[in-house]
Amino acid sequence: MTKTFTQHDLVQYLYNELPKKQRLALEEALMVDQELAECCADLLLTQLSLEEALTQPSERVTNAIISYSKSLSLQ
Repeated sequence: MTKTFTQHDLVQYLYNELPKKQRLALEEALMVDQELAECCADLLLTQLSLEEALTQPSERVTNAIISYSKSLSLQ
């Protein structure tokens, strides 16, 4: 019987959250299923883009938030 993998399975795989047995089965499927491999590659690119986007706010933004917060506490 062929196991069908979902996007949820692929996301767990990318974040190394799949149990070993399921991870090995998915890796086998990735070698023979071109569509699954392409979907996994797309998700990997998305993951990398998200990680790059997670940056710290600028000092200007941080100071603006602090100033706004202080102005609220004075009221």
